[in-house]
Amino acid sequence: MEDLEKELGPIIENFQNLLKDAKAKKFDSLREDEDLKKEFSKLSKDVIEPVMRKFESYLKSKDVNSSVNVRSEIVSGKNPSIEFILHFKLTHESRYPNIKFSSSGEKISIQEDRLITKGEVRQDMMPEYYDKEQITEEFIEERLIRLIKSCFDKNWQSIYP
Repeated sequence: MEDLEKELGPIIENFQNLLKDAKAKKFDSLREDEDLKKEFSKLSKDVIEPVMRKFESYLKSKDVNSSVNVRSEIVSGKNPSIEFILHFKLTHESRYPNIKFSSSGEKISIQEDRLITKGEVRQDMMPEYYDKEQITEEFIEERLIRLIKSCFDKNWQSIYP
């Protein structure tokens, strides 16, 4: 038995320590992911959603349909997000103009689909990434105004004579 301990003991102990370390790292990573998800959820609930709801209400008063979609959980591998959608569709092929704020690790990802002159919706090719401290009410208002202007601030007479 002593021979086995001498021969195998250190190897088995080393392997068990590696497993223990891997489990601890995975647990820490899961805890960090959960903390980041909670931070995004708080930012979304306290800052982003109220501004989006204000715009949604204003647009409703102008008979313009819009909606706010909140996904607080990770679904199908997609991170938690909040999205503002303008229900403004010019052709049956076009998508709705929208802006989506998503949790992306320690950053906030913003993906925007804006209306271009020909009545098509263009998706910005690359998402933009911001620190959560940059996501303020004023910042969100600027982005929503830009999105809405992409729909309404056009020379519509040239498109629909």
